[in-house]
Amino acid sequence: MLWLIWQMWLLLLVALVIGLAVGWRVWGAGPGSDKRDLARATDEIDRLRRQNDDLTRALAAAKKDEDKARSDISADDSAMPAKTTPAHHAGNDLLVMKGLGPKAATKLREGGVTTFEQIAAWTEKDISIWDAKLNAKGRIKRDDWVGQAHAFIDEA
Repeated sequence: MLWLIWQMWLLLLVALVIGLAVGWRVWGAGPGSDKRDLARATDEIDRLRRQNDDLTRALAAAKKDEDKARSDISADDSAMPAKTTPAHHAGNDLLVMKGLGPKAATKLREGGVTTFEQIAAWTEKDISIWDAKLNAKGRIKRDDWVGQAHAFIDEA
């Protein structure tokens, strides 16, 4: 066996060189691959820098608009109504109740419910009817609208 290897050392060396060349080419380390990778990375960095600059400009414009809006609001502060809280609500503003938003309040008004007294007087049947009408999915019971209405009545 050793004699056979000794006789064919040149062929084995050629096969080894060919194998290394093919492996080098297959795994992408061929000529120019480093330059292509570098060019791709440089292009990506440039793209990200442009995108970052665009976002920075957009953020600055948004902050400028926000500051302008805030200054307009503070100049016209007297026109802004005071925010109502559950402890200090204005009359029968149903929007102060937890879980009752503007859409639900509009539907309640359209259905004739405009006061806390009306909500406080709801029965289980009324709750299920209004839950279906408002598509509240159990929110009326979960947020205890009837209990909240009683609390607002007691505060008044």
